[in-house]
Amino acid sequence: MIDEEFLKSKYNDDYEKITHTQFMLSDRFSDEKELLEDSENIARLVINLKLDSRSVCASMIFPFLKAEKISSDEFEDEEIKLLLELLQKCEKYSADYSDAEGLKEMLLAITKDIRVIIIKSAEMLVFARKNVENTHDLSAINAFKAIDDIFAPISARLGLSEIKSEFQDLSFKFHEPEVFKKLSEDVAKETRANGRMMECVVRDIKKLMKSSNIDCTVYGRIKHISSIYNKIKNKNYTLKNIYDICAVRILVNSVSECYMALGFVHANFVPVDGRFKDYIASPKPNGYRSLHTTVYFDNEFFEVQIRTYEMHDFAEYGVAAHFLYKEHKKSMAGLDSKLLWIRKLLENKDDVSSEKLLEELKTDVYLGEIFVQTPKGKVIKLLENSTPIDFAYAIHSDVGNHCTGAKVNGIMTPLMSPLSNGDVVEIMTSVSSKGPSRDWLKIVKMQSTKDKINSFYKKQMKEENIKLGKSMVEQYAKNLDVSLSSILKDEWIEPILRKNSFTSIDEMYAAIGYGSITAERFVNRLLSSKRAEEQKTKTILDDIAKNPLKFETKSDIIGAEGTLTKYCKCCNPIPGDDIVGYVSRGRGIIIHKKSCENVSKLPQDRFIKVGWNENKNADLTFTSFVDLVAKNNNNIYLELTNALSELGVKVASLNSNQNKLGELILKVGVLVKDKNQLTQVKNKLGSLGSVYEVL
Repeated sequence: MIDEEFLKSKYNDDYEKITHTQFMLSDRFSDEKELLEDSENIARLVINLKLDSRSVCASMIFPFLKAEKISSDEFEDEEIKLLLELLQKCEKYSADYSDAEGLKEMLLAITKDIRVIIIKSAEMLVFARKNVENTHDLSAINAFKAIDDIFAPISARLGLSEIKSEFQDLSFKFHEPEVFKKLSEDVAKETRANGRMMECVVRDIKKLMKSSNIDCTVYGRIKHISSIYNKIKNKNYTLKNIYDICAVRILVNSVSECYMALGFVHANFVPVDGRFKDYIASPKPNGYRSLHTTVYFDNEFFEVQIRTYEMHDFAEYGVAAHFLYKEHKKSMAGLDSKLLWIRKLLENKDDVSSEKLLEELKTDVYLGEIFVQTPKGKVIKLLENSTPIDFAYAIHSDVGNHCTGAKVNGIMTPLMSPLSNGDVVEIMTSVSSKGPSRDWLKIVKMQSTKDKINSFYKKQMKEENIKLGKSMVEQYAKNLDVSLSSILKDEWIEPILRKNSFTSIDEMYAAIGYGSITAERFVNRLLSSKRAEEQKTKTILDDIAKNPLKFETKSDIIGAEGTLTKYCKCCNPIPGDDIVGYVSRGRGIIIHKKSCENVSKLPQDRFIKVGWNENKNADLTFTSFVDLVAKNNNNIYLELTNALSELGVKVASLNSNQNKLGELILKVGVLVKDKNQLTQVKNKLGSLGSVYEVL
């Protein structure tokens, strides 16, 4: 259990709320050792991130809520209850990433209270620590996919530096354990060699700052293994090429002292050209602020990071730093700006698939920045490796849409060429341009550029998108050897349109055409509906075939008492029909309807007058047939059996054929008591939406 004195030192009078929750859980769930351990570990992470006491309580309860051992309704504190309800919404997102609505629910929950994602990230980190070596376990595989796709990018966006870095280290170890082990050993050797030197640098900087009357904290840090690996992999570096494996941090009280400290460092150590970065004047997209410089010390490189204590809190805790202060509601209001990127992501949420959301979530998170200029000197901030196309759209959508070429530093340059810091870029445009090429989506780096290109195709080229979408659907169905007409059924299309907020199939085709939804996803959903209906039909038909109904022996017919009687299958007479009896040779009396066409073909002198014995027929059933013309879909069988079940009528047989128009011709054998019940059956079946005509 978390020590009470420790909690008291962190939360003053508020600590009692946490200890009460802790004791309640340990007393109520004393047998749930693993859940109690998870609860404590998640809470410790949340405490280290300096969140408020209610967040700590919610984090303790969360594992039991997720395991359905407890309900959010049990708690009176409205804030804790709301946090738990929002955490439950985060859990709706399925592990296979097919549920776009679940992902949107999770992102919406984050916008309502950002503490939710911090608690959920802490829970995911605890799970990852426990399962980092279970590389063949399905739940671990799914969890690390979620970490890579969602939780590490979100942590990076929100500036949760320690959470993000540990996510990345654990993910690296999970996916490539041998590479992780070898690199960890190499880094350990490198840092052991430089460790003594880093101590000397820290000592010398402390003396320098003290002599300059700058009150500060100075310490050394080692770069995370995953960050080192990414530099080696993405930039073809060796360990010797990475200057910031070891870094020294200087924490001061004010911005002016940051620049003063930088001046003293550069005056007393040799700075490396091109290695100075001012993230105070130009913060990173997630709000990170600091001065970075690299210096020589005894022929070794060391990075020096200089920031204020407040900047450091934000660098370490990101948005969680807003909870460091007692004015809780005021600090919460300040979080709104940090959530703009999520709200922007959800602006067109009804048109966006889960795959698209995941792509946008990860885009722009880890890339650096460059600054380029227009010919008139206006500075434009772009992502590293951005192209002239990104530059054009950063100026204005119309410039991007009509872009035909670019000059970089006065030289004509291909539009796909990456730009560099300080480039002067001039965009060539033409009013006769038909708009951006779809291939640009594969080239550009900025998500905002992709959004503007997609917007052009969505709004300006709707008809073309509809045609392209239809073509893509047809091609995908053809690849699967599926007849498109067999799956484009209204009853299967409607739920897909409804879920994606489309009002027509053309809107769906347009969305497929401009890439918001894939043809594969649309066709597979239709095939899934078809398979489900076919399975229902198969079950119904199998039941009829495997369980033939046993017909009860009929009562004596008036006029044929004591004589063997049979009901002719050519006309299937039932009580209420006018009937005659035909005296056969050796087979008794055969009962026909008077209207039966075979009556006129038989010797008339062998017919006798007969009638129904209604008193004895009350509890008996008779076979009769109903012929129908219906829509050619599998759903008709389910509709028929449901309708007959409502009337209490059993199905004796069911046969179907298809006419030249593609309609379904059905002959349904039913067991009825009399002609009146048969009329009810015909009326009921005739009222079904899938039935065109009762013959």
